Amino acid sequence: MTSKQKHIPVRLAGLSDGVDELRFDVAPADIELPAEFAQTVDVRIEVDKTHHQVAVHVFVSTTAQYPCDRCLEAVDIAVDTDLRIVFVHDNSAEGGEDDRDIRLINPNDPVADLAEDVREAALLCIPMRRVCGENEHGEPRCSGILPDDRNADTQPKEDPRWDTLKSLNLDQ
Repeated sequence: MTSKQKHIPVRLAGLSDGVDELRFDVAPADIELPAEFAQTVDVRIEVDKTHHQVAVHVFVSTTAQYPCDRCLEAVDIAVDTDLRIVFVHDNSAEGGEDDRDIRLINPNDPVADLAEDVREAALLCIPMRRVCGENEHGEPRCSGILPDDRNADTQPKEDPRWDTLKSLNLDQ
């Protein structure tokens, strides 16, 4: 995230022990999601504070629209995911520096911005293969013309480049 503005701020200091819930409606552009994310990102955060740590459970819900890999029609892809992050007061927590799920609370900045975490979680929910789906018989539900059908009458039945190879006598 390039800007200093906190788009999903979670206050870590000054909380009383127990569970609190926060809700945010974030514009996709505010957390640098691609243009395929046109709907508002609904973020619900459960903050569970104890004496030694603050456990944060983040729920992300939105919709992205990508072209179908088969017919190129627009496909709505539901993005519903969650993630957990634990903030601790000192480095004694297990997991080491490489564990991104356990973070140190910065005493100079008692507010954590979860925008980058929400952005990554939303992007990771998009499947590699985006299709309209299939019916109960395994046939595509695509409403558009499939690429194979679109070019079937314009494709030559035989490729003339293979004619020279077909004339070779390989039985010798």
